[in-house]
Formats: sequence, structure tokens, C-alpha cells
Amino acid sequence: MGKSVFLQEKYKTIYKGIGVTAGVYLAFRYALPLFAPFVAAYLLAGAVRPAVRFLKRKLRIPVGVGAVVMLAILAGVLITGIACLGKLLVEQIVRFIENYGTYRDTALGVAERFCSRVDGWFSLKTGTAEDMMHMGLARIGETVNTEMLPRISKQSLKALGTLAYGIAGVMIAFVAAVLLLCDREKYAKGYRRSPFYAEVKQVLGRLSEAGVAYLKTQCILIVLIGLICTVGFLFVKRDYALLLGIGVAILDAFPVLGSGLVLVPWAVVCLVQGNYVKVAILIIMYLLCVLVREGLEPKLLGNRIGIPPLYTLMAVYVGVELFGLLGVILGPFGLVIIRAVLDTEKGESEEADSR
Repeated sequence: MGKSVFLQEKYKTIYKGIGVTAGVYLAFRYALPLFAPFVAAYLLAGAVRPAVRFLKRKLRIPVGVGAVVMLAILAGVLITGIACLGKLLVEQIVRFIENYGTYRDTALGVAERFCSRVDGWFSLKTGTAEDMMHMGLARIGETVNTEMLPRISKQSLKALGTLAYGIAGVMIAFVAAVLLLCDREKYAKGYRRSPFYAEVKQVLGRLSEAGVAYLKTQCILIVLIGLICTVGFLFVKRDYALLLGIGVAILDAFPVLGSGLVLVPWAVVCLVQGNYVKVAILIIMYLLCVLVREGLEPKLLGNRIGIPPLYTLMAVYVGVELFGLLGVILGPFGLVIIRAVLDTEKGESEEADSR
């Protein structure tokens, strides 16, 4: 009898997990694009609410006026920061395109010297490794010309439409945030009358501890590691320090892969070239990135997520397969939502059993 009850509970948990997973996928696939501006509005309202309250309490400024002022200041800071960062990135991309030929010749020269050493290490006929390298590059070039470039041209118009849609969504989010701040109590009373208020409140409570903590932690780590890498690349005297620093910082957010996927092979190449100063700088950069992530991530997250790194890696992979590049965020965040919902239901069932 006890075994039968155990199996029933086990299957019930499995079915709940499948149902919650399907619900999260459908929500991300179909509901999130529709409600994204209003989710952003909720986050914006929460970010500026303390300042709006302060303005009302100390300076007697009405909530509506305070909300508009604080959101305008926030928008100005964000736009200024994005504009400055974008300007630097565009300048570095343009400079890279202008000097592409020089960099290509330099890279080919380094690769040819490395190939000649490979021939010597493995007792190959002179030019064998170089011929293999050129064959591989030819295949890559053919793939780029026949597949990637047509796709990029097709996606360019779609990207412009997405940009216009994003600008409209941002405007809607700011207006909705003002309305939320002005009529917060009225909306709160409406939420409390909902039959799903208790369940939604519990799930949102878990998400505020887990999901928001995860996103906040990743943003902080990306900024810190980006700064470390940018400064390090400046010491290496790279012309595209900011561009490379941002790229390595984003790559470092991937579980298991990390910044070592770029910095360690680069250090090996510099070692082969005999440039020991660059080797030391790159290794120090890598160690600092590892120390920052391994040291800060547990402190920022604590035990609020409790998801093993392997599951996080699986979530990133599944997220990218389902949602593209955005899946890097949606995958782990969806896993956090599933965990939060199942833990909430588990807690409710245990509380009911105890009664």
C-alpha cells in the first residue's frame, strides 16, 4: 500500500514537472513578446519607487510628477551610457574593418610559422600542416559566401523592424511604469481580489529571491569581468580592448566555457611566439576572471537558486536551441521558474500533510 502511494506521488510530481515546463515554454514563446513591455514597466516602477516616495515625502512632489522626473533621469542615464558605449564599439568595429587586411596577413604569418613547427613536431612533410590550414580556410570562406552572407542580408530588414518594435516597446514600458506608480494602490487591491493571488504571490516571492538574484548576479559579474578584460587588453595594447572585453565577459557568463575559452588559447599562441609579457598578462586576466566569478557568485546568489552547474549548462543549451541567443538568459531563468513553482507546490503539499 505504501509503495503504491509512493509511486502515485512520484508520477504526480513527474506530471507536474512536465506541465510546468510546458507552461513556461509556451509563456516564453508566445506570451513574453506580448507582455514584455509591461514586465519591464513593473521592474522600472520598482526601481524608481523609493525615489518617488522620497520626493513626495520630503518635497511634496506629486507621485505622477515624481515618476515622470525619475524615469526621465533614468532614461537619460541609460541613453547616455548606451550612446557612449555604442560610439566606442562602432569606432572599434570600423577601425577593425579598415585594418582587416593587415590583421589577416599578420594572422596568416603567425599561423604559417605555427604550422611549420607542427610539421617539425610530428615529423611531417614540409607544408603539410599549412596545406591543411588553407583547405580549412577555403571551406570556411565558401560556407560564409554561400550560407552566412545571404542569411545576414535577409535578416538586415528584419533587424530594422525589430529595432523599431523595441523602441515602441520601451516607450510603452515607461508610460505603463508611470501609470503603475500613480495607481499602485488601486492595482494592488485588484490583484488581491484575484482567486490566484495567493499562489502567484508565493511563486513571485520565490522568483524575487531566485530569478531576480540570478539576473542581477550575472549583470554584475559581466560588468566586472568586462572591466578586467578591457583593462587587461589595454595593457596587451589591443586596438579593440573594449570590444574584446565585452565579448569575453559575455562568453564568461556561459557555464563551464568561461573566459578561458579565449584567454588560455591566446596565451598558448603568445607562448609559442615567445611573447612572455603577453602570456603573463593573459594568464593574470584569466585568474582574475575566475576569482571574481568563483568568489562573488556564491556570495551574491547564496542558496537562493540551488541549481547545479550541469543543469544550468543544460538550460543554456536548451534555451539557445529554442529561443536563439536570448535563450542564454531565458534558459536558466525558465529553469528557476520551474524550480520555484515545483518547490512552492511541494511546500503546500507538505503543509497540508502536516495538518
